[in-house]
Amino acid sequence: MRPDGSIRTIEDEGVLAIKGATAVCLKLGGGLTSFARLTRVSGPVLSRYIDIHDPDNFEKVIGVDVAVEADRRAGSPMIISEAARQLGYRLVPEDGQQPQAHKLSDGDVMDFMKEAMDVFNALREARADGRICAADKKAIEEQLRELEREIAEVRANMAEG
Repeated sequence: MRPDGSIRTIEDEGVLAIKGATAVCLKLGGGLTSFARLTRVSGPVLSRYIDIHDPDNFEKVIGVDVAVEADRRAGSPMIISEAARQLGYRLVPEDGQQPQAHKLSDGDVMDFMKEAMDVFNALREARADGRICAADKKAIEEQLRELEREIAEVRANMAEG
């Protein structure tokens, strides 16, 4: 039971994961201000969807229609995939909907290294004070999602040679 007496089946970790996916998605999609111009939700409301510090905003998560728009803008179903994962499912692209692959390049290797280092740094920063708090978990999740996206790109590009 929640402090307000309501009963929800989504745990705090699930809320953090959705907020983390939302933050990464909005970042990849051009940022809050840019995305707010393309959807029904204003920048301040979007910021509530990624806020984990204000107790009044903690349980506020992005609506499905806005999540679809954000995922589309970011070029990957990050938010919807996280929701599916929490339900025990995995999204797979329909035939012909795979991202355009190209021959693996030095840029792909550099992008991969950058994302891997971002994960490393987030983990190191989180452990610096001896405990991993909600903000640390969110930061780590964001970096892991970006690395997962890069891994998918590398796999697709390896197939091209």
